[in-house]
Amino acid sequence: MVQSNDENIAMLFSMGFDHEQALQALDDSGGNVERALDSLLGGGDEGLSGAGGAPLPFAGIITHGDVRAVHSEISQYNDPMGRSACTSIALTMALKVLSQLHACDSAVPPDEFVDASFLSTSIQEGIQLFSKLRNNSGVEHLSVEEVLGAHNKSFASLSMLGNSPRQGILDSTNDLSPMGLEAVLSQCQAEATNSNSFSAIVLTKPPETVLVVLPPASSNSQTYALLDSHPRPNQLPPHNPAGSYVLFHPNLQSLVQSLKEIFPATNLGSDVPEIMAMMYNSFDVYTFQHR
Repeated sequence: MVQSNDENIAMLFSMGFDHEQALQALDDSGGNVERALDSLLGGGDEGLSGAGGAPLPFAGIITHGDVRAVHSEISQYNDPMGRSACTSIALTMALKVLSQLHACDSAVPPDEFVDASFLSTSIQEGIQLFSKLRNNSGVEHLSVEEVLGAHNKSFASLSMLGNSPRQGILDSTNDLSPMGLEAVLSQCQAEATNSNSFSAIVLTKPPETVLVVLPPASSNSQTYALLDSHPRPNQLPPHNPAGSYVLFHPNLQSLVQSLKEIFPATNLGSDVPEIMAMMYNSFDVYTFQHR
């Protein structure tokens, strides 16, 4: 029996698979997380496909209630180098979203141009960026600072606000916590340097990073977007995206509910010191606007 890497199990667990599913898949795949994910998604040895070799859920648009989802069949795991590339991908998405918004003076909201093709292209570009950094540094998981420092010219049009990174703590018992998701994102929105421009929030909860796009606090826009290069086949019902996706929400509260599905607070039990539990449930946000 192959000893599975704890980090790989944690990554699969964070995507909605239970511990036993993740452990078994990793054992069956010889510890290869890409093959394990393929197996969990139903692809077996035939690649990313559904039960009986059927295609993955279509790359398109699903609307449920007030939330609209755009799916792409491509996720970061389609490329062997993409496994740990989510921070580079999120920053690439931030650059592309804010550049597009800047070009149209924010007159065209993200839900009018972020589509399946946008997701796929951003993932490919982000993985290429990550591959260069990985080859030079040998580090598997790169921080926002490391990506920006190595490719400062590529991201020259992005301005990281002075309060970044801002730290928060996931809390399942207190939705109004001053360090909770809603409070932290509200602060980022309120403190934006340009009050008339959208903000891109790179949110990191190790080992995963996603992108959140917030409208100006003074705007009538109701587009709160979550862009994610990870598949979430057992999360975010009824969408359960098997590839990358973007969710468009009508308000901040709806966005926060989706984030809680992805990053639920974990109760480590009374035996774990409070400070360690807080560190485990901590997240960082980096706020960007176009220069």
